[in-house]
Amino acid sequence: MTVRISDEDDDIVDDEEWEEPDLGPDERDLDLLDGTWEQEYYSGRMNTRDWNGIITGVALVVLIAILLPMFLVLFN
Repeated sequence: MTVRISDEDDDIVDDEEWEEPDLGPDERDLDLLDGTWEQEYYSGRMNTRDWNGIITGVALVVLIAILLPMFLVLFN
């Protein structure tokens, strides 16, 4: 398949015929076209990651990693 960038390529002679790429929707885009992704997304059945919980957990681990050695030194 030949990709044509500009009209400057007109003087180049190819044995292949020029065919334009198909940029239209395909079978992967059907849910976007008929709106079923909205029904699935807003129905509450999709599993989503709770980033606030993940960030809170990481912050607690970091806080414990900072405070635990300090308390171990003070109370030892």
